[in-house]
Amino acid sequence: FEDLGIEGYLPINNRPCSLEEIKLALKKLAKIHAISFQMAQTDNHELATFDKTFINTIDIANFPVLRDGIKLMKELISDQPDLQKYLPHFEKAELFLIPKMLDLLNAPRNGKRSGIQVLNHGDFHKKNLMVKYVDNKLAELMLLDYQVSIFGSPAIDLYYAFTMMYTPSMRMEYVDELLNHYVQNFQDTLHSVQYKGHIPTVNEFKAEMHDYRHWGLYLISSLFCLSYAIMEGIEMNEIIESEAARRELFANLKILDELRVLLPRFLSLGYFEE
Repeated sequence: FEDLGIEGYLPINNRPCSLEEIKLALKKLAKIHAISFQMAQTDNHELATFDKTFINTIDIANFPVLRDGIKLMKELISDQPDLQKYLPHFEKAELFLIPKMLDLLNAPRNGKRSGIQVLNHGDFHKKNLMVKYVDNKLAELMLLDYQVSIFGSPAIDLYYAFTMMYTPSMRMEYVDELLNHYVQNFQDTLHSVQYKGHIPTVNEFKAEMHDYRHWGLYLISSLFCLSYAIMEGIEMNEIIESEAARRELFANLKILDELRVLLPRFLSLGYFEE
């Protein structure tokens, strides 16, 4: 970090990412995904050995912050008359969500590969970005910390970005635009290296997002509050270690307002269906 600082790179820290920064981060991610996709298509078996991320290598039962997200979400919406209609859906999802989510992360290891396979960053959030500005203009962005890279569907990173990197307005208004931006750069990268095989389409990426919808719902239920904690400048250790702190954060009016937009969308897209 010190070396990068000398080169003019700065961490984003607690401030929201700009749309320009998000698009550049997705462009960088798309290039990494595309090259690893090409490598996987040419029988590079080493990529498949990257099969562990921080969630599928621990016993979630011993980590309340990763285990109890839906429990806190149920408490939250139970207190909101206009959101109570989603309670039965969360109660249903609570029965299958964690096993389904782990099955998705472990799919390549278990021989259940999705249609598009890439090397995911695995921890794709704004704390792992550094940006460089020249004359107040974004000149460069760097992705850092590849300790938990995992081979699998690109939806793993894309849902993580949705939860932990996008701002509320991006989640509510720019989802399609940002996905299309990512896909275009993925395709452009394969064209630039003269890849001769099938190049995945936008619809194929949307199919990946649908197939991995339970991963997306899990992240919103479990890590959504951490995203807000970062924006509010709250100590991360406090949120991770204290259920009371997570419960208080979940009651943030900004979170409630966003859920009023997101939950109808999730319901219509089948996130609560097993």
